[in-house]
Amino acid sequence: MNYFNLLTLRFYCSFEDSVKEEIALEEVYTNEKHVESIQQKSKNYKCTHCNYRTSHNCTMEQHINSVHLGIRNHKCNLCDFQTATKSNLNHHINSRHLGQRNHKCSHCDYVAYARSNLTKHINSVHLGIKSHKCTLCDFKTATKSYLKHHINSNHLDLRNHKCIQCDYQAATKQSLKVHTESIHLGSKKYKCRHCDYEAIYKSYLTIHENSVHLNIKDFNCGHCDYQTSTKSALNKHINSKHLGIKNHKCNHCEYAAYHKYTLTKHLNSVHLNIKSFNV
Repeated sequence: MNYFNLLTLRFYCSFEDSVKEEIALEEVYTNEKHVESIQQKSKNYKCTHCNYRTSHNCTMEQHINSVHLGIRNHKCNLCDFQTATKSNLNHHINSRHLGQRNHKCSHCDYVAYARSNLTKHINSVHLGIKSHKCTLCDFKTATKSYLKHHINSNHLDLRNHKCIQCDYQAATKQSLKVHTESIHLGSKKYKCRHCDYEAIYKSYLTIHENSVHLNIKDFNCGHCDYQTSTKSALNKHINSKHLGIKNHKCNHCEYAAYHKYTLTKHLNSVHLNIKSFNV
């Protein structure tokens, strides 16, 4: 059954629409959870290296090859993307290079290539369902991949994706892509109406307008009077100011910093005697 058709065919009155639509969205989530629970019971193949389970032996082989052995034989001829399955490669080409996004959200202008991505979008953005919780802080997210990204970048400081044009390092390939397009290629298509700020993504522009021009700062620190407009900025504040997490250590003295760029400033000013001047 296509649950998303239920969202667009049932309602007529605009007031009723807003009420019943929310109920229908809950139906989507509930039904998908029901299907997921049934599928979970039939997943007899369990990975010996992690908690991954599947109902097909071939899928298990693909999982082991790609995740644990790093075997990715299917390569994209348009970029450096590699994957273990042809279906994933087709998905990558269609969504990244051909721009095929046929699954449209009925509540905003979001469009997804896969229905599963649209479901994740609805659950996280419109329903506020964030079932994946960080065990190191109060961060919550709708997908396991976002949680992994959060832990790697905020708690483990794993930034394995390096920019070839500067010393920037990112926790995910997508973050590196955003950096390259915005900093080095200058592709910032979303412009602020109040100043000359430009952003590569609409969400970045929204954050900028809320924090700078509207002064909307919904995230409050529980240890001091610090306020910010994003959860990530609050996490960085708590980690650096209150938890004292400083993973970037100086090789020449005992100085340590939370941010790599702060350590770079320290090295330049203290050990290399390079002073920065404001013109």
